[in-house]
Amino acid sequence: MKDIYIKFGNPALKGESQDKDHPDWIEVGSWRHEIIQPRSATASTSGGHTAERTEHGEMVFTKDLDVVSPLLYQHASGGTTFDEVTVDFLRADGEGNRVKYLEIKLKHVIISRVAPEVVSEGLPNESFSLKYAAVQWKYTQQKIGGNQGGNAQGAWSLTKNDKTYSV
Repeated sequence: MKDIYIKFGNPALKGESQDKDHPDWIEVGSWRHEIIQPRSATASTSGGHTAERTEHGEMVFTKDLDVVSPLLYQHASGGTTFDEVTVDFLRADGEGNRVKYLEIKLKHVIISRVAPEVVSEGLPNESFSLKYAAVQWKYTQQKIGGNQGGNAQGAWSLTKNDKTYSV
């Protein structure tokens, strides 16, 4: 079991989630993201690669068409900037209870792309992409018995080009 929920804040977008911990969040079925360290135009004197400014690709989500779909289209068309977006990833523990194992927070977010489609005989769905100025990841380890272990946290500011969650 995997559950992924998204919450847009300021302006708020209300989805159809009935989950007790994520009411009115947007339920999504898939997520994709890419972070690239491009090869520098200047070579190292030792012959190795040198680091450039990192490139963060769009975060891409896929979901069924729902009540928030027209608002995604509207905000993508208007270039609305959302103060913060939160993405929660949950899975079942050893007892069948749901545990949040990954939380992603984004600052100064725009909806950069929305692509609704109907494939074959399936229900209508859509993918949408987000661009952001800063990101924070928090992973919580799940032990074999189901309870939580330690956690790890990271962040990156694309505006400051440093490891902070700020703009």
